[in-house]
Amino acid sequence: MHRIPLCFVFVLLAVTTFAAETRRLTRDELLDRIRGGWAGQMIGNIQGLPFEFKYKDAPGPLPDFTPDLARCRSDDDTDVEWVHLHAMDRLGRIELPYPVLAREWVRSINRRIWVSNEAARRLMGRGVLPPWTSHVALNPHARYNLSGQFCVESYGFLAPGLPDAAARIGAHYARITVRGEPIQAAAYWTSMIAQAFFETDLERLAAQSLDAVDPRSQHAEMVRDVLQWRRESPDDWREVRAEIQEKYRDARGWNMNATITNGAFVLTALLYGRGDFVETMRLAFALGYDADCNAATCGAILGIMHGAKAFEKQPGWTLPAHYDNQTRDGLPPTESMDDLVALTARLAERVILEEGGAREGPPNAAAPVVYRIPVRAPRRLEPIERDPEEDRAAVEAAVRKDALARLRSDSTPARTFAAIHLAQNAWDKLDAQQQAAVREILAAAVEQDEVLGPLAKRALSGSGAGYQPAPLPGEGYDRPALLTVDGRLRLAYF
Repeated sequence: MHRIPLCFVFVLLAVTTFAAETRRLTRDELLDRIRGGWAGQMIGNIQGLPFEFKYKDAPGPLPDFTPDLARCRSDDDTDVEWVHLHAMDRLGRIELPYPVLAREWVRSINRRIWVSNEAARRLMGRGVLPPWTSHVALNPHARYNLSGQFCVESYGFLAPGLPDAAARIGAHYARITVRGEPIQAAAYWTSMIAQAFFETDLERLAAQSLDAVDPRSQHAEMVRDVLQWRRESPDDWREVRAEIQEKYRDARGWNMNATITNGAFVLTALLYGRGDFVETMRLAFALGYDADCNAATCGAILGIMHGAKAFEKQPGWTLPAHYDNQTRDGLPPTESMDDLVALTARLAERVILEEGGAREGPPNAAAPVVYRIPVRAPRRLEPIERDPEEDRAAVEAAVRKDALARLRSDSTPARTFAAIHLAQNAWDKLDAQQQAAVREILAAAVEQDEVLGPLAKRALSGSGAGYQPAPLPGEGYDRPALLTVDGRLRLAYF
């Protein structure tokens, strides 16, 4: 008779018990929470715009505020994610390959973007693919920019109770435009939103979400600081703001468009707002810096936590019923909130099932559908990435090498972007066979790809003739200032 070691039995029992541990979420609850998350994010964004960079060196007064947004116009706090969500739904995949995503950007994201997002989009116009578009040698804003916070919230909506999946999805899309500390921020906020489906204690939520980030990162240090400063000054949010500004803006040099400084204000608003949506919004507006982005993140977290039905019960509140597209090419001119919530829920169901969850109940019957979601804790996605040492010339050489390899890719967008890049930036370095391959790929794109065809046509006409990429349509950020980031003097925006 073979004996099974007792330790193995204990391990087997533990694994079986853990695997069987799930949380229950009805489809109606999922739809309500997603609607609440979108409503909170949109209200914080649009009603926060009058406070964007209004308060810099000192906080402002707590304003009067009532949620009142019947129609939400598109803005970069929501519309970059909106492009990605539509692409996920259309193509049937959550983490889309970067060549496919770059094509979606060329198709849809051509105006009303700034700083790191704008730099990444300009690089795509030169045939540079993510994640090269967030390399700091090519995109210096990538090391600090707030898109690691304000362009990721909805990925938490896709992973209810699955913070590890939320962080992975959020970081995948954030790498288009940011690196380093902003990736830690993306993991933190998406993990927090995913947990807010089942956790209502904000201090515990903030502390638990630290497990998603590298403890050596400045983001983790900032969270620990804010939690401690709040304990020391439980009734004085202005004192905590002063501590944040002194340490992280003035001493460390993080600017007012950085994930560290703004993330600290988000956490401050959440902790002192104590779960009250209106009070949290007022705090986010008064704390300052990039206040609309910060209010949007606060709103997303509290919207998921409370749900839209709880908001709708509040007298005088108006929640968005429509999302009006004023910015993103190739997408619907307007989308009802019902349709946006349904799209997001379809994607959330896909994530739940892919992560080992289950859907119970017939798909088209009156009986309620219930999701069984595995119990997951946040876990560190990746160590903090320090600034790479390569200079711009070395990075550009690496991008050219990567493009040469992609000429043989099975992916048509990957080949097309490679050919665009080589035609624009390395034509004289190609041999005759490589030049012929580039011309063939570009000619095919002109004939067959309505999105990349115009870029390919310009590259064909400019090959070997000092080609310069056309400027990105739309406006640039018009409020530049020089601030230090990690001890370096850089052009920043606020």
